[in-house]
Amino acid sequence: MENKKLMTISEFTNLIKIILNDNFDFVTLTGEISNFKAHSSGHRYFTLKDQNAQIAATMWKSRSLNFTPKDGMKVIVGAGLDVYPPRGNYQLDVLWMKQAGIGDLFQQFEELKKKLSALGYFDNEHKKQIPRMPNAIGISTSPTGAAVRDMIMTLQRRYPIAEVYFRPTIVQGDDAAQDIAKAIKELNDSPAELIIVGRGGGSIEDLWAYNTEVVANAIYKSKKPIISAVGHETDFTIADFVADLRASTPTAAAEIASAITIDDLQDHLENSKNKLIELINFEISSRQKLVDDIIGKKTIRRINEKINLLKQKVDLFQTSIERNINYKLNNSRQLLQSSIAHLNSLHPLSPLDKGFALLKSNGVIIEKNESIENFDIVELIRKNDKVNVKIIKEN
Repeated sequence: MENKKLMTISEFTNLIKIILNDNFDFVTLTGEISNFKAHSSGHRYFTLKDQNAQIAATMWKSRSLNFTPKDGMKVIVGAGLDVYPPRGNYQLDVLWMKQAGIGDLFQQFEELKKKLSALGYFDNEHKKQIPRMPNAIGISTSPTGAAVRDMIMTLQRRYPIAEVYFRPTIVQGDDAAQDIAKAIKELNDSPAELIIVGRGGGSIEDLWAYNTEVVANAIYKSKKPIISAVGHETDFTIADFVADLRASTPTAAAEIASAITIDDLQDHLENSKNKLIELINFEISSRQKLVDDIIGKKTIRRINEKINLLKQKVDLFQTSIERNINYKLNNSRQLLQSSIAHLNSLHPLSPLDKGFALLKSNGVIIEKNESIENFDIVELIRKNDKVNVKIIKEN
């Protein structure tokens, strides 16, 4: 077809821009984010793609967004179609964006939250007091994530005299909710005086087990106080509302459980010792003053020998008390060191430091009474490495 009018590239591009704007002023699309970049200006640039095609997209700083987009995330966008003349590219002008499936999950979250609130699950009268100095602490979380390591290290550093009862738990997937509820029941049957239930961060889908009614019921029926520590500080789950206390992170939960640290206890002992010595010195000074006053009046000459004898007894009494105080303090320190050594020996990962290995199959720990021949592939995990081992069965 012969053009009737000779146009410049700019004129032709602007014509395409007008046609696209008029015919695709608003479309709703779903796809996967790739090459996401948050510019320092606040604007967001990314590509929206599926298996067979892709298109550039821009979302300006003025458009609100209530989550952080990441490469590989599936989203739904409402957008117009535009042309960027300097490059001659067409692109999406994104007006709004949400995660695919989040709307349905959020609705389920709100419905369960409303139901449990009406039943009184969130009422303060049902909240149990968190013990200030628990002798034993229960932990329910994944055995392989960073959360359990961070919590145990925090408790060892701050409050090593407490025993830790760790119940490895499935924290995401179809079986997670039932296993979390079972873990809470088992820790209720243990000597633990306080239970921490949680996991590290993740998407709303990853955290969803903690938004289920079965987990909410287990927390609500727990006879022992529970600290919920699910995800990051900005993550809120149903478990957080039902629990006796919410911690912003698993590490924060361990800090709350060890509100009084071993250093606090040692400072308390030292202060008590100093106050007792001060009181004893005050009594001794008072009695010495009284004795000096009697001697000064010369009422009885022969009383000097008795006074000196009493002074000697006072000195011996002071020495004996100080010796007893130091003896008790040394015993307390030895008990603390013994407790710390015992706690280190109970660390669930300590066997790895001695050269032992952990055996897993499909992400599940192989119990000691299970035969290795029941598995085809076994993951062998040591302290600094891991390897998959194929099991060859003897005929």
